[in-house]
Amino acid sequence: MRGLALEGGGAKGAFHIGALEALFEKGYAFDMVMGTSIGALNGAMVAEGDFDVLKRLWENAAISKVADIDDIKFERLMKGDYDRELIIYLVKTARKAISDGGFPMNKVKYLVEKYIDEDKLRASNIDFGLVTVSVSDGWKPLELFKDEIPEGMLKEYILASAYFPLFNRPKIGGKSFMDGGMYNNCPVNPLVRRGASEVVAIRTGSNMPSAKVVDRTVKLTYVEPSEDLGSTIDLRKERVDHNMRLGYFDALRAIEKLAGLWYYIERVTVAEVLRFVENLDGAVENAVRKVLKLHGNRRNLISKAIEVTKKELSLPEDLDAAESLLAVLEYAAKENGIEKFKVYSLSDFFGELKEKMRPNPENDTISYELAAAIINNVTNPQKE
Repeated sequence: MRGLALEGGGAKGAFHIGALEALFEKGYAFDMVMGTSIGALNGAMVAEGDFDVLKRLWENAAISKVADIDDIKFERLMKGDYDRELIIYLVKTARKAISDGGFPMNKVKYLVEKYIDEDKLRASNIDFGLVTVSVSDGWKPLELFKDEIPEGMLKEYILASAYFPLFNRPKIGGKSFMDGGMYNNCPVNPLVRRGASEVVAIRTGSNMPSAKVVDRTVKLTYVEPSEDLGSTIDLRKERVDHNMRLGYFDALRAIEKLAGLWYYIERVTVAEVLRFVENLDGAVENAVRKVLKLHGNRRNLISKAIEVTKKELSLPEDLDAAESLLAVLEYAAKENGIEKFKVYSLSDFFGELKEKMRPNPENDTISYELAAAIINNVTNPQKE
């Protein structure tokens, strides 16, 4: 059985949508879905078979659709474009929220009432679960599947999973609840305990707590954002569209084992990447010697260059030599505005860099010099 875990993160839930689109295009299907907070809301519509409707909802998302906040003023707030009028508006909005016990959830509740069908969700062959916390029961965490939730209460519990502390949180059966992200923001374990032998977990880069996986024999695939998704309240169209697109390509990276940290490059072997460096002329060697002021054979120089660039670019320590060299080239690609949302062959990636790479960036680094030396001396990297 295959499970889907959707991590909470408010507006970052747009990332789920792009990732799910890629997964469905590649033929993935799920026997059960478990979500926390926005993951519960998204997951419920996936489980009831309404992904297309869910996608359209996110494509038309706006802060005014979930809170009593003006979209234009919110845009200015997010851009830091303050003036006296905006400050007065924000103060009044904050004071009203405080007097009301938090921002009202009436608009979120309306969306849940309109788009989630309890009968359809219960009848679905896809199991569904959520995470919330019962404040009234001593902050007791609850990981509940639909058959554990009383009839007629499914929508209320989905809302309870998303009871962010800033909201005015209605009680359920006389009890107070809190956002499930306070306990487990990426609910893989409930799926494992339910019988999943494989789990795809779509993360949002949230800093909220997530439990360690209880069974390491379960096949686990993480779809993780390759860049920061922004604020949990940022529902500006530009940000939402970007995060959906990012989710799509980051899911392709995860399921197709694409190379690259920030870009998407068809799978390559260590030997393929290292061969390019080994066969270059003295330009790479000279660049490394010049910047690092080192002596020694070429292989040692390249190893030292990788060590330096890992620190310079804050690369993960567990990257091997090929991944590190590719990351150096990706860094140069970012510096030169190379299109991110595209799956490249290694040859095409080199070609784009060779065509667009500026010779003298404002801030020279060993990483950029190394990238420039490689690019300037490779004509066709797949035919060395």
